[in-house]
Amino acid sequence: MWLSLDRDDNNTVWFLSHLLEAIGRARPEFDEDLQQLLEERPDDAERYVIPALVNAIDEGGEDIVVVLDDWHLVTDKRTLAVVERLLDAGGAHLSFIITSRTRSGLPLGRLMVRGQLVEVDAVSLRFDRTESQSFLVDINRLDLDGDDVASLHRTTEGWIAALQLVSLSLRDHREASDLIERLSGAHQSIGEYLAENVFNTLEPDVLNFLLTSSVPERLCAGLASALSGVEQGQAMLEQVQAQDLFLQPLDEDGTWYRYHHLFEDYLRRRLERDYPGRIKELHLTAARWYSENGFPSDAVDHALAAHDVDFAVQIVESRAMWLVEHSSMATLLALVGKIPADRVAGQARLQMAIAWANTLLHLAAEAQIALDQARAVMSSDATLGDDDRFELEVESLVVQSCIDMYGDDVSRVGALDEECFAQASRLRPWIVSVGANLSTFKKIHDGQYELALEQQLWANKFHNQVSGPFSNVYGHCFAGLAAYALLDMDQVEKQFDMAVDLGRSHAGRHSHAARLAGAMKGQLLYERGALDKAERLLEETHELGSEGGVVDFMISTFATLARIKELRGDSSKAAEILDEGDSVADSLGLPRLKLVINLERVHMGLRPKPFQPGLAPGVPVVHGTPGQRLEGLSESSYQIFLATQIRAALADAAPAVAATPEHLSAVETARLLLERAAAYLGPRSELHARLLLSAALQQAGLHYEAEETVLPALNTCCRLGLVRPVLDGGAACSELVRSVSEKLRLGTVNYDCHPDLGGFLSLLIRLDSNAAVNRGSSPSRSAAAHYSGSPMLAVAEPGLSEREQTILLLVDKGRSNREIAHELHLGINTVKWYLKNLFSSLGVGDRQGCVDEARRRHLLRSD
Repeated sequence: MWLSLDRDDNNTVWFLSHLLEAIGRARPEFDEDLQQLLEERPDDAERYVIPALVNAIDEGGEDIVVVLDDWHLVTDKRTLAVVERLLDAGGAHLSFIITSRTRSGLPLGRLMVRGQLVEVDAVSLRFDRTESQSFLVDINRLDLDGDDVASLHRTTEGWIAALQLVSLSLRDHREASDLIERLSGAHQSIGEYLAENVFNTLEPDVLNFLLTSSVPERLCAGLASALSGVEQGQAMLEQVQAQDLFLQPLDEDGTWYRYHHLFEDYLRRRLERDYPGRIKELHLTAARWYSENGFPSDAVDHALAAHDVDFAVQIVESRAMWLVEHSSMATLLALVGKIPADRVAGQARLQMAIAWANTLLHLAAEAQIALDQARAVMSSDATLGDDDRFELEVESLVVQSCIDMYGDDVSRVGALDEECFAQASRLRPWIVSVGANLSTFKKIHDGQYELALEQQLWANKFHNQVSGPFSNVYGHCFAGLAAYALLDMDQVEKQFDMAVDLGRSHAGRHSHAARLAGAMKGQLLYERGALDKAERLLEETHELGSEGGVVDFMISTFATLARIKELRGDSSKAAEILDEGDSVADSLGLPRLKLVINLERVHMGLRPKPFQPGLAPGVPVVHGTPGQRLEGLSESSYQIFLATQIRAALADAAPAVAATPEHLSAVETARLLLERAAAYLGPRSELHARLLLSAALQQAGLHYEAEETVLPALNTCCRLGLVRPVLDGGAACSELVRSVSEKLRLGTVNYDCHPDLGGFLSLLIRLDSNAAVNRGSSPSRSAAAHYSGSPMLAVAEPGLSEREQTILLLVDKGRSNREIAHELHLGINTVKWYLKNLFSSLGVGDRQGCVDEARRRHLLRSD
């Protein structure tokens, strides 16, 4: 496949995008999701895309040859590094043909030493005398004798372009001697003379077509017609190609063409000489055609070449929000980067789009700068009418609230009810759609779950009018969160499934939207005990790092994934994930996430960071009974803090025969938490608080009250099929489960319980025993360890060989099979054989799962 490069390929994301498009044209089955990943993770694109690209090509088993034409136009260090890695790691099935006017930017020496380079320089490309004779006389059937051919070869030094021009010049069968006598000097002067000679023989309509169509870097029928005024653009292109006028097809379908760069230069100089007044209009014509046909980058280039910066701004502005809605934020910001900064600064609409793009990329500082600039120029932007200014004013509130939401702040969202929703008919659907999501998020954290669900029902008509999936995916996730708080599990599953399906079908499995939805679905699967499926989804979201959505999504990503790793027996990985979450909380200023991370550290027996009420981030000083609900997110932050205090107290105190003051203090704090959870945060929070109070009562020796307290929670979990809330309650909860189960079995008590509770408790006991064995302890040892907060050992297993260790460590670093084979001096089939055996022995189905499972079993050393 042929990839004609231009200066836009100095943007690494665009270069990779063009490369994937070129491969996709030849291999339609190629993974389209990688394109979306490029847009959403522009800073980390190489880490994820290149190994996947190389592996897909290797696994396809078919040879792919990529032609990178005009490589000398690429100078960006990052793009050069990408191609260097592809050259090093591409393997037997991926080859490159690179044409360039220079030798820079390529690892030629290293490739030559490996025997992987065939270099064809300018000298090698020249025809010798015999080849010149064959080309001129045998192929082009010119009436030349041996002396004529020798003279032409000597004069042109076998330069092929010049010989082709000679052939074209002599097609009228005039005497060759006149032409040969005039040829002298450097190649450029020879070329100029021959080109002029060819032009003088052309029909006026063909010459006009050549001159006008030389302006763009590439041509298609529609563009050629627009530039030349010729209705049958495709027929004219085919005629020019048939006349050997240096027109080269860029694809197999004959849709796109380009002139040989030397001939193109001659055409442009001739156009500038003969028709200087037409150049600007031709650039504007090209800009209009490209803009109307969905090629904004080319359109902007031609508008700028015509020195019409306003038109360039208009082109980007007209496309900007479409790109935002389709999560193509990197493309938008690259387009804006082409335009002089001082001309962008005064455009309110464009600044608003830039604010959106940076917001969705989680670049809060850059988003705020663009938003402030949009607000500053709104009144003076002469392109805006009154309706435009009204819409931008509302949009600025939505963008600001969105920036705030990613910072876990909902203080300004309340204004949307009057400013946005009451005026929805005057606004673009995107503004209302995102605004409704913001309002839903606030209602969730105000404890208004029914209103949150009603908000999303109202918003559906606006979600469905937005062209991209992003806001709709968020809407389903937030509706699922509201239903989760109410423990309406059928609705939870429905909303999360819809979010995942929508994200994957419209943006791709690897897309930002699909991964965020995966975090929510992963949380649900975890609580139902489907750890393998949950882990896969959460690992995908974990790759987003600090771009993992709002705090609720990050809690699932970091806290729940860490719990899974702990359950796998991989405490070090769990701690690493929590440390990463803590770092994200610090860097983005997310106190609620930091509190949750601290709670998880206590829960896992790790050393927590001590917080005090009023000093802990986001935690106010609160005394006494439930009283008044704390505003916004402060209530949930405070309840997280209380849960941390209780967990820490349970870890520090041993089980008691008789309650001590320390035990009673923990019980009273747990009672306060349950009261506040029931009053302010709904059934799900009440369920978790009830389980925690039960554990505190059990540890304090108040066993009867503990059983009475835990029974409603057990019934709820049994009815809804939730196993992890109970199992995560700790050793005291496990003891309660065994006690209640035994009494139900013996019939010594008359509990008011769910008819399936006995079987559910038996399931919990089996799962708890399996988890204890997986950690290398008996259930009784598990309980003791949990009471003391000390870590437990993993089950010993037969180890991995040194070779297996090395291969898995390289997989973990993102190396492709081909790169691993090269680094270890193995055949690629040998690497595949090792991985296949590891998949089988560890019971996994993919590369990263193999690494994760080996770490879980403590079979893989640290590198």
